[in-house]
Amino acid sequence: MQETNLYSVSIPPMIKSLTALSAVLDKLSAHATTKQLEWHPAGMQESALLESRLISDQFPFVRQVQVACDNAKGAAARLAEIEIPKYDDTEKTVAELKARIDKTIAFMQTVKPEQIIGKESIMIALPYWNGKSLTGFDYVTEYLMPNFYFHVTTAYAILRKNGVNLGKSDFIGGLPLK
Repeated sequence: MQETNLYSVSIPPMIKSLTALSAVLDKLSAHATTKQLEWHPAGMQESALLESRLISDQFPFVRQVQVACDNAKGAAARLAEIEIPKYDDTEKTVAELKARIDKTIAFMQTVKPEQIIGKESIMIALPYWNGKSLTGFDYVTEYLMPNFYFHVTTAYAILRKNGVNLGKSDFIGGLPLK
């Protein structure tokens, strides 16, 4: 049985969700290809899906993926107390989004459990918290995980709304059944 700590409740679940999100992007590509119309320019359907939103005041799909990656890499770095990698938000294709997910996961895998375990009491501040902060524990449980899953879920919902053939198993990404 795995010990519960800030590492085990944050980094592996986010890596798993990002891996599932990458597979969802494959389904977006397949859907876009099959829905392409003869008179539409190549890539138009993919581009439309990447820019689709649930509602006008929410981010489009592409930004949901970027923010999920930012949450994941930012959390790994903040908890390990190392520099956060900077990624430009320039992705415009499925391939570029998959590359962003891959480099996010690769960075997260460089952070070792011992860099995070025991960091429940460190203070974490984000620029938009106006000088306030949370403990590492509260950051992970009250902000990070709900915010991360909000963006992953919204990305998934945008594609479902647009007819991409996704089910709950695509979101969950498999279970370690014994």
